[in-house]
Amino acid sequence: MTPAGATVAWMAAAWSGAAAGPLLAQTMPAGPALEYPEALEATRFAPTSTVNLQINGVLGGLQYGGSAVDNASNTAAGAPLLNGVSLNHEVRLTIDTSFTGQDLFRIRLRSGDFAPSGFFSNPPTPLTRLDVAFQEPACSAGGACPGRLVSINRAYLQLPLSPEIRVSFGPRIMQLDMLPVWPSVYTPSPILDLFQYAGSPGTYGKRLGGGFGVWWQPRGGLQGLSLGYAYVAGRAGGSEQGGGLFSGSSSQTSTLQLALSRTQWNITGAYSLSGPQVRLRGTPLASQLAAGASDGNLGSWSLAGYWQPRTSGWLPSISAGWGQDAFRFGTPAVRSRSWYSGLVWSDVLGVGNSLGLAVGSPAHVIAIQTPNEGGLDDRGLAFELFYRIQLSDELSVTPALFWLTRPRGALSGSSEVSQTLPFPAASEAASLGVWAGLIRTTLRF
Repeated sequence: MTPAGATVAWMAAAWSGAAAGPLLAQTMPAGPALEYPEALEATRFAPTSTVNLQINGVLGGLQYGGSAVDNASNTAAGAPLLNGVSLNHEVRLTIDTSFTGQDLFRIRLRSGDFAPSGFFSNPPTPLTRLDVAFQEPACSAGGACPGRLVSINRAYLQLPLSPEIRVSFGPRIMQLDMLPVWPSVYTPSPILDLFQYAGSPGTYGKRLGGGFGVWWQPRGGLQGLSLGYAYVAGRAGGSEQGGGLFSGSSSQTSTLQLALSRTQWNITGAYSLSGPQVRLRGTPLASQLAAGASDGNLGSWSLAGYWQPRTSGWLPSISAGWGQDAFRFGTPAVRSRSWYSGLVWSDVLGVGNSLGLAVGSPAHVIAIQTPNEGGLDDRGLAFELFYRIQLSDELSVTPALFWLTRPRGALSGSSEVSQTLPFPAASEAASLGVWAGLIRTTLRF
């Protein structure tokens, strides 16, 4: 069996329903059948409709080290270490159609089984989450992790109001779907989730829920300039806490973005204002302070951009970003910061292959009022290296490594913020690091 054939066979074993996607595409009518009016009605949007299936399989494992690791119980910071070799998958089916040829109506179905692994919601080191890791609903505390359940991951409509203005809205839309540009080209084969926020998880939090947005991309002398606004509420449909749009319990985020783009480069500034109990993908200290707030807001600034060569060669594309957050909750004044830089070389040892390297620091607390005079050290670095092998237009295999020096930051020796703030030195004296090796296989139809 050829390497490509072995990979396809492995993917088939990882997800037994993979054949359903191509079968769906093959059985859709190719055109109108005049003798069957109902068939004509079913295919009226076929000329402007596409169905895309993507399957991601990941084989990999984590390895922990440091004084905070209890080898006898295989735990750290009071939680079990998910350091076994795991085989997980994620599937997404995207259906795009258009009513006028200028608009976009998107439905995406998604499924996965990453929750039990260390690459999803990992209590000791949540920053080991992969970009493709998905499962819904996630594991409940002490409960089972139901897998292979299909959820509606996207449902939204984009309409042009004019050649320069476009609006987006829907009950299931992501913050990034409503912004005109993405200020990074470090995306050919994403590995760690923390490198997919353009250096600012507070600003580009990838919030998902009900919302709306509008962007303006002028023509003529201002071509290349773009201005966008996005609003998304995680509880837009309501909840036990109240929810709905524009309420204090909406779990909402508003983002304003201004960008200038040219053929080879981009520079983008953005600001996001998030309500209480917002998700901040950073160190456990930063994340818990944001998620535990019941009143106030989180303001996040971002400056990001990229440069890429005209042709592939020795020069890589360069993406970089920086972000800073200000917590305005009923707690002591807190500020956090994050940054990253990613390099990608194209057509390395073969057309379509790419080599990528990234380094950065996740959102970490840089200023906080503590009961003692000593400051907290919440810093840590993250590194990743990948090589994507494009075996065909439909199939790629990506070996990758990543390393996090202090994934728990100031909470390296503790799981409780209340224990760390009065005595930061006790927690910071402990050390905890993690590295991982994995192979990601991606199949597209």
